[in-house]
Amino acid sequence: MRIGVISDTHGRLDPRVSGLFAGVDHIVHGGDVGSLEVLAELERIAPLTAVVGNTDGGEVAARLPRVATGVAEVGGGEAPLRFAAAHKKQWLLDEIADPAAAGFDLVVYGHTHEPALRWRDGVLWVNPGTVTAPEPDDRRRTVAVVERQGDVLNGRVVFLD
Repeated sequence: MRIGVISDTHGRLDPRVSGLFAGVDHIVHGGDVGSLEVLAELERIAPLTAVVGNTDGGEVAARLPRVATGVAEVGGGEAPLRFAAAHKKQWLLDEIADPAAAGFDLVVYGHTHEPALRWRDGVLWVNPGTVTAPEPDDRRRTVAVVERQGDVLNGRVVFLD
C-alpha cells in the first residue's frame, strides 16, 4: 500500500508530482490547497482526501473540512490504513485528542513548510513540507510517500529540488 502525502500547494502543483504519485492507493493533502484545479489534478491520480488550510478561501474553503479522517484500502486482503489529517496539528488535536487511542495509523498535517516524519505512540505523523516553497525562508520543495507492507509502516520525504 502506498499513500501520497502533500501539503501547501498554494494553487500550484509541480508536474513531477503526478509521476511520483503514480500508482499510489490514496493521496492525502494537508491543506493550503489554493485552487480547485489542484484538487482535480490530484483526483485524476488517485482517490483524494484533503483538508482546508489557513490560506484557503472561497470555493476551496467551502468544499473542504478542517479535519478529515479516512481509510485507505487495497485488494489482496491487506488491512486498511486509518488516517487523520488537518492543516495545523492543533486543529487535529482539538477534534481527536489522542489519535493512537482512536486507532489511527497515520496523521498528516502541513502549515510549517518543513517536512517531518515522527512516530508518536505508535502513530506515524507526517508533514510533507511544501510543494511550492512560497516563503523566502523555505528551504526545499517536498512531498512524502508512506508505504505499508504487512504490518510495517514507513514514510519518506521526496525532495523535488
